[in-house]
Amino acid sequence: MKKIILMTIACLFIFSSQALAHTGLESSNPAQGTTVTEALNEITLTYMTKIEETGSFKLMNASNESMDIANFAVNENVMTGNVEGNLENGPYKIVWKIVGIDGHPIEGEVDFVLNAPILEEVEEGTVTETVQESETTEPEVTEEEQVADETASAEVEEDKNSNTGLIIAIIVVLAAAIWFMTRRKNK
Repeated sequence: MKKIILMTIACLFIFSSQALAHTGLESSNPAQGTTVTEALNEITLTYMTKIEETGSFKLMNASNESMDIANFAVNENVMTGNVEGNLENGPYKIVWKIVGIDGHPIEGEVDFVLNAPILEEVEEGTVTETVQESETTEPEVTEEEQVADETASAEVEEDKNSNTGLIIAIIVVLAAAIWFMTRRKNK
C-alpha cells in the first residue's frame, strides 16, 4: 500500500510540472517598449521553450496595416523574419501567435518605436544620412488596445486557474480512491 501511495505522489509531481508549463516570450529584437534608431531589417522572437512550426507573427504600423515579412522561419524556440522595404518612423507592434510545447495556443504583442535616420538622395546621385528627428513619437495606447490587453491577461489568468483546478481535482480523486482502498482492506 505504501508503494502505491508513493508512486501516486511521484506521478503527481512529475506530470503536474508538465501540465503547468506554458511557453512565454523570453526576448525579442526589437525589445518591448524600445526605440529602434537604425533601419529594421530582421525581427527575432525567442521563447522559453520549443514552439510548433505553426507559429507566426505580423508587423503592424500605427494605422494597423500589416507590413511585409520575408524569409519567415521557426527553429526550436526562435521565430525570425526579414522586414521587406523601408519602414517609416513611428510606432509599430509585432503581433505573434504560437502553439507551445504543451499544445496551448498563446498570443502576444511587442510594441516599439522606429526612429531611424532618413536617407535622402543628393543631386549628384549619392546617398547621405540626415540628422535623426529630435522628437520621438511615443505609441499612443488607445482604449481598445488597453481593453484587449486586459482581456488577454484575464484569459491567461483563467487558463492558469483551470489547470490548478484540474490538478486539485485529480489529487482529490486519488486521495478518495486510496482512502476507499484502505477502508476496504481493513474490513
